[in-house]
Amino acid sequence: MATVLFRNAALLTMDPTRPRAQAVLVRDDRIEWVGMDADAPAGSADRVIDCGGATLIPGLNDAHIHLLAYASSLSHLDMSRGRAASISDIQTLIRDRAGAMPPGRWVRGRGYDDAYLAEGRHPTRWDLDVATLEHPVRLDHRSGHALVLNSRGLELAGIGPDTPDPPDGVIERDESGQPTGFLLEMGGYISNRLRENSEPAKLRKSLEEACCNLLKWGVTSLQDASPENDLARWETLKGMQVEGVVHQCLTVMPGIRHLRSFVDSGLSFSLGGSGGARCRLGHAKLMVAMTTGAIYPSEEEIGSLIAEAHALGFPVAVHAVEEEAIMAVLRMLRQSDTSFSDRIEHCSEATPGVQVLLRESGVTVVTQPGFIYESGERYAAQVPAAVQPWLYPLRSLLDMGLHLAAGSDAPVASPDPWRGIYAAVTRRDASGLALHSELGLSLEEALHLYTVGAAGASGEGGVTGMVRPGMTADLALLDRDITRVEPDGLLSCGASLTMVGGEVVWEG
Repeated sequence: MATVLFRNAALLTMDPTRPRAQAVLVRDDRIEWVGMDADAPAGSADRVIDCGGATLIPGLNDAHIHLLAYASSLSHLDMSRGRAASISDIQTLIRDRAGAMPPGRWVRGRGYDDAYLAEGRHPTRWDLDVATLEHPVRLDHRSGHALVLNSRGLELAGIGPDTPDPPDGVIERDESGQPTGFLLEMGGYISNRLRENSEPAKLRKSLEEACCNLLKWGVTSLQDASPENDLARWETLKGMQVEGVVHQCLTVMPGIRHLRSFVDSGLSFSLGGSGGARCRLGHAKLMVAMTTGAIYPSEEEIGSLIAEAHALGFPVAVHAVEEEAIMAVLRMLRQSDTSFSDRIEHCSEATPGVQVLLRESGVTVVTQPGFIYESGERYAAQVPAAVQPWLYPLRSLLDMGLHLAAGSDAPVASPDPWRGIYAAVTRRDASGLALHSELGLSLEEALHLYTVGAAGASGEGGVTGMVRPGMTADLALLDRDITRVEPDGLLSCGASLTMVGGEVVWEG
């Protein structure tokens, strides 16, 4: 590897011992020196990069992403708010795609939001049947927790009037008992039954595009939080990382119900990680939800699953959105082995009661400020006013001294970290509506969530996340000096150069 000197930078190190500097020397895969331009050891560098006064930061770390799902979504029909304003628009998009495909091939759509459709409801199987009866259709909701199948899709999935609801999902039915096509928390169920695995060449192409997008935003590390992660998915992701399709450092969270198969194969959680530092196993992922109106799994089973993961040597990362679910998880974590650095994913309704338990438990909260940007208008309209101050209250959580990190949850929301950073600072959504702006963070506090905080959440604090001698050389040279722009300027921010492990992997 070449020795690289960055100079003339507005350097935000995220290192509390030296927050600002101008120059960085990288040797091999490590940061060797940090300081001012006047002291820079220019003669020892193979390449000198003049940053032109732009900001240089540690590479951004997405602490919660679903990489395969995001990659797959890039080939799906975009039915988000800007593309589909009504069910009629959805039908037109499906009809056009189906017309260009052989009969029997799946038509996939993503990102519809019933709250913003003219009809104010979810599409049904019969709505989708209007567009095509010759193709199975799957339309994924914006949230990632619901989907709609047309009649052909339901048939292939084996879902009919007599099909029971899975324990953690809901098959919506009409008054006669017929499935309407709308399914809650059944994405994994459908994918497993239909074996929707991508062809290797197609998967490779979509992953290359996804990871290139992330590099352009300065994202150098990814933490895949998919509960479906089993040994096969681990081998796929590790292989793609080793082949250079995935340039980012990759942490894969094993699904908690697959955990024993990982351990039986000789794999474990560790700082270096099984498979090397660039690809490692992370926390065991557990889903806790209230889709059916009750907490699933039960509080007793949550405790049992956490205890088993800890016994196998893995900390846990628990999906919990609603106040009741979060408190149930925190009660079980408080009773578990507290030597593990466990995480709560989302923690959306961080009410005062939740905050008390968070303080007592010492868990890391991995939040998604990008949800405010994408859904603030819906939150303001649908969430009771008394609850709104407790939605993703980053200011309150930081002031409590909690460990806090951020991720995108892509493809549920955009993987663009600058939307999340903008929302963390301003509390504004895409329309400009502010959701309790007094809870906003400073720019450096927001960056901390995606650097130091995210590294700590993955168990790699002290290895990456700062620009400090001895740390891994993961760096993002931005296309502007973000310390001098208005907050709106963050929305169009990107990287002009991205370095992972001392190697320049993207330059634009």
